Order: sequence, then structure tokens, then C-alpha cells
Amino acid sequence: MPDARSITTPPPDWVDRFGGKLVLVLLDNKYTPSIKQGRSLWGLHDTLTYTPSDAAHTITAPKGFVTDLASIPRWGWIVLPPDGPWVKGAVIHDFLYATRGTGVWKTHPSGNSRPQPYSRAEADWILRDALKNRGVDVVRRNIIWLAVRIGGSGGWGKDDSRQKRATPADEAYVTE
Repeated sequence: MPDARSITTPPPDWVDRFGGKLVLVLLDNKYTPSIKQGRSLWGLHDTLTYTPSDAAHTITAPKGFVTDLASIPRWGWIVLPPDGPWVKGAVIHDFLYATRGTGVWKTHPSGNSRPQPYSRAEADWILRDALKNRGVDVVRRNIIWLAVRIGGSGGWGKDDSRQKRATPADEAYVTE
């Protein structure tokens, strides 16, 4: 029987590749709908960074970036709720999708330290890598990765659906 330390303590070679705590603000005001296809919209209160396991480059989602967390259809929430242990990876993935891999968002400079944009396939691989880093089991990790590979093409570069609905007041509220 494993002792409690092996369950609660990460292995000695584990490195948290995320920088910063995930602090979110629920977007809900009289000017902007806070719902996208039945999912609440959230704004990053602080920046969130991720360094993929195979690279020396860092991806930074800035304060104020709007996300719906994991874009999982409501019928799938029983198995994969949108705010499970995959949420940090989902935010970085949303950021890469919203910026078409460039990391350039609104007036913010590029959030990618890599000079060339990430492709959609690379963004999906980064999600899978981030899920592994957060300890998501291989079955759920592969289900999520396969779902974004099959159904994610419509969201690639589609910044307008979430970001354009966020007003300057929302961004100020998120970053205060």
C-alpha cells in the first residue's frame, strides 16, 4: 500500500512549469454578457505563464485576458468539468487559440518568448503537455487532446467571440 506522501507529494523530478497563481474574475456586468454558449466568461486577474517541457520558450497570458476555461460542452461536465485540474492548461490553450499562436492580444506585446507563432497543432500539443504537468491522468488527457484536435479548428484565431464582448470597463475591473 502506498504511503500518504506518495499520493500528496509530487515525484522528486516534477517541475511546475506554470508561473503565477491562477486568479480569475467572473465577468458579469450590465454591459457585457458573461455567457458564451452556456459557459461563464472569466478574466485573468494576474498574468499566467507556461513553459512547455520541450522548449526554453515561455507563453504568457496577460491580465485581463478573457477565457471560458475548458470549452467542454455541458453534457460532458459530469466527466470533465470546465474547472478541473486542467484549467491552467485550458487558459494557456485559449490564449494561443485567441491569438492564432502569436501571443499578441489587444494592445499587449507578444506573450510568447518564441519569435515565430505556434501552429494549431503545437497549441494542442502544449495543452496536452500542460495537462500532464498538472497531473491529469493519461485517459482524460488524451480525451481532451483528441477533442480539441477534432473540434477545435473553428476556434483557432476566433478572438472576436470572447474578447470583443469584453469592454474596457471589464478589463479595468479584472486588473484592479
